[in-house]
Amino acid sequence: MTSPEPQRSNLAIWLVLIGVALSVLLGLTAGARVGAIGIGVVLVVCAIFRAVLDSPVGLVIRTRTVDIVLYGVTAVLIGILAVATPSI
Repeated sequence: MTSPEPQRSNLAIWLVLIGVALSVLLGLTAGARVGAIGIGVVLVVCAIFRAVLDSPVGLVIRTRTVDIVLYGVTAVLIGILAVATPSI
């Protein structure tokens, strides 16, 4: 008989979803550049959650190292594009 899997908290994914929603609202009200920077910040938070928490629900895709690197690199690229693109 196998033991049941321990319950994991959904708090991390809810905080990320709230951050994405706020970034979209910022993008609609303050401009696309602000919204894109908000998405970059949310990705940094995802990397921090993945690094600190054991197995955050919804953020575990690959190994811990690969997830942190991909979240971080994507955040940096979105931040660079948001700042460097003159038309948004």
